[in-house]
Amino acid sequence: MTARLFALLNISFSCSIWLKRGLTLTFIAASFSAQSAPAEMGSITVTSSDASAGSASGTYVAAGSGATGRFTLVRNENIGYSSNAEITPSSGTRTNGIEIRNDSNTSIDRDKFKYTFTITPNDNASIHTIKIGQASYSVGGNSEIARQTLSFTQNSQISTPAQATIRNNPNIPYFYNAMGDYFIGKKLAGNSFSSNNTVTLPQLRFDSSNGGDSGLYYYGITALNGSGNSSSFTPTTNSSGQVSFASGQKRGTLPPMPTFTNILKETSTSPNNQTTYRALNVNDIIANNSSYVSYGIANADSNYVLAVKNAKTIILTYEGIMRGNSAIEADVVGETYNEWISFGVESEPLNYVFSGTVFNDNGGINDSDINVKKDNATIDSGIYNNTNFFNGTFDSAESGIAGSTVKLVDCTTNAPLETINTPTNIVGKYEIKIPIASLTGKSTVCLIEENSGSTYPIRTTNEKTVISLTTNKYNYENNNFGRVIDKNVALVLEKEQALNDCKIASLLPNLENQLAYSKAALSEVTPGQCIAYKITATNRANLSINHFVLQDVLQERNVNGAIVTSKLANPIHQASE
Repeated sequence: MTARLFALLNISFSCSIWLKRGLTLTFIAASFSAQSAPAEMGSITVTSSDASAGSASGTYVAAGSGATGRFTLVRNENIGYSSNAEITPSSGTRTNGIEIRNDSNTSIDRDKFKYTFTITPNDNASIHTIKIGQASYSVGGNSEIARQTLSFTQNSQISTPAQATIRNNPNIPYFYNAMGDYFIGKKLAGNSFSSNNTVTLPQLRFDSSNGGDSGLYYYGITALNGSGNSSSFTPTTNSSGQVSFASGQKRGTLPPMPTFTNILKETSTSPNNQTTYRALNVNDIIANNSSYVSYGIANADSNYVLAVKNAKTIILTYEGIMRGNSAIEADVVGETYNEWISFGVESEPLNYVFSGTVFNDNGGINDSDINVKKDNATIDSGIYNNTNFFNGTFDSAESGIAGSTVKLVDCTTNAPLETINTPTNIVGKYEIKIPIASLTGKSTVCLIEENSGSTYPIRTTNEKTVISLTTNKYNYENNNFGRVIDKNVALVLEKEQALNDCKIASLLPNLENQLAYSKAALSEVTPGQCIAYKITATNRANLSINHFVLQDVLQERNVNGAIVTSKLANPIHQASE
């Protein structure tokens, strides 16, 4: 802050600085768990659940930026599973999403369940993404091959279209009893087959079903007609090359018209060759109301993630599709056992948000009580003995003021940055939003406050605030700017004067105490006399004043009604000052 102070009459002067709160005045020109994957599913708090209905509701804290909201989980359909669904957590809070275990009823095949997961975000400052995984908590058992059909609706609070993409689909070990020899068996040489080989491939696959028929079959090579053992088996074929199950050894189902070359995925040419059920890649899009296939694995290994960005609701239909089963000697379709599915939420901010208040830094003092002078002999006992007055901090007793604009700018050039302005209903409150991508590569940005009005001309904070951008932090609050009216200026000057006969040398160096100073106007001043004056400067603010300029102009004859020209008697004026 720079203060320039002018007095009309100055013949000789003595300066005394009355200090408050350690103010120094300088009279020179200057300025003033052990969980299986997937992870990062967010924290879920279940406030209500019903295992028999397969439903739950509660709140969530999303992974990522930590946005919050409410959720509901509803089971819409249940075929071939027990009526009770094990929901984790069934109550209270647990990290890493919510998991549902569905136990199969083996007396019914064509197993199928359907769930609707709906979220209601608490604000529209972030994009919320619903995530789908498997076995977030459970590490036992295994999943079967299943078709998953996904439908979703957009969160209408945000204009970004809802989109489902594969987030994670790494190579994992396939589980033999969930796959059968079609996937894990191998042709060795000639008529020799090998069963239960190690296969490590992605779990999520394109759905190559034809007319709803999966074309996926379970059988055991050693249960076919033939000779040998599981490591080297030769099936018996008829003249057409077709194979069959041995008597009493049926385990699952063979494809129609099975032949020597198509009973394994590795050598199959029909009905499913090497291009069917190919792996989905990370970032592949799953269209609304379309399906994909999850291959059977041990649940402890499952860590695929499908993410539906800006979804309000998802409906997931999960159905077993393999023909035949490792535990049932029957022509069943889609017989599964204990199937887990998980839902979670993550969030990412839409914008950087910078906010604050332009406020009246008056410490709550009423305008009617304001006195530009000291309000009594001891200022510490007056209204300005207020630690919140002029302290540069927005305190509870203070209010916002209108008329200011705040701009987000480049700190070096002060060039405005692209902004999205959000009006507020609170006087003095501002909020600036800017897309995250617009600040890519920047480590700092600046806010500049301007006020073209005359009501609050005095700043109590700097006009420019530098903000350091922190990784994964997008909301920068309480960037406040203080102002006061002119009568609440921090530095108060009181001028007193004393008429004397110009015998300065005899009075120095104690000029201040040897003359009768008064605030009253002088009368009967004659040419040749001297006027000594002193200025008492008081900082009644709660901020330091580091530098200010005090300049008092001597009167000059015929200027502003003066009849004589005053000369500075002491101290000697220096032209450089």
